[in-house]
Amino acid sequence: MASAFEVTSGYAPSGNANIYYESAGAGPDLLFLHAGVADSRMWDPQFELFAQRHRVVRYDHRGFGKSKLPEGQYTLRDDLLNVVRHLKIAKAALVGGSMGGTAAIDFALEHPDMVTALVLVGSGVSGLNDPKQLSADAIKHWTQLTGLVQKGEVERALEMDSKYWIDGPSRDAAKIDPIYRNRARQLHRENFSVEHFALRGQPLNPPAIGRLSEIATPTLVIMGENDSEDLIKLADRFAAEIPNARLVTIQNAAHLPRLEHPDQFNRIVSEFLATLR
Repeated sequence: MASAFEVTSGYAPSGNANIYYESAGAGPDLLFLHAGVADSRMWDPQFELFAQRHRVVRYDHRGFGKSKLPEGQYTLRDDLLNVVRHLKIAKAALVGGSMGGTAAIDFALEHPDMVTALVLVGSGVSGLNDPKQLSADAIKHWTQLTGLVQKGEVERALEMDSKYWIDGPSRDAAKIDPIYRNRARQLHRENFSVEHFALRGQPLNPPAIGRLSEIATPTLVIMGENDSEDLIKLADRFAAEIPNARLVTIQNAAHLPRLEHPDQFNRIVSEFLATLR
């Protein structure tokens, strides 16, 4: 049996893309799906720890990290399926942050027998794109951000997006741990690309937002108290509509609590996964 800290890596073919992944450890399979403001390195504080009890896998979504973004239609849930098949995983617990949570939910609806548990961290959901469902602040942010990108003002767009997600829409940057902030902003900068605004994955049809009650797997919802208003409300909705879900809020955290408060995050997730044994 491989040591928990012997990391294997490679590329899983998925349509016209090759998805970079890393795997370590042995035991029940546990997959980490990163947010759209980083790549799979955002799971650094979790990867080795959870490899002590699990076979852990993390990978870069196409267009992030070491996975390129070819032209053409795609779905993040199909990329996930192809990574799982490439690694011969029959079923796994999925830990998804933000965009990764969106993919995990879609995957759980399409392949319920392949998911043992969901951990949704500041997660989005397919179908949450109607302006009537969004706050004025969210609409303002996306309108201004898209406008800056269209005008080629990428640095201003990057700074604006970092403030919103890394710091939190209304949190004073001076009160944030500078080590966390510098690392999170570095990951964001290295993965911020105008290509992401032009190419979009194909959503689940019908979308997951109206199908949350179909999710039967045990689900843990984790939110930073300083994350966006829309995602905080969405987390409440997950907890209310997913039959076997509970919500935990991490204080003084924005969109990346697993980086900002790793010890607390790891304890919460470890306790949840222990209940599944």
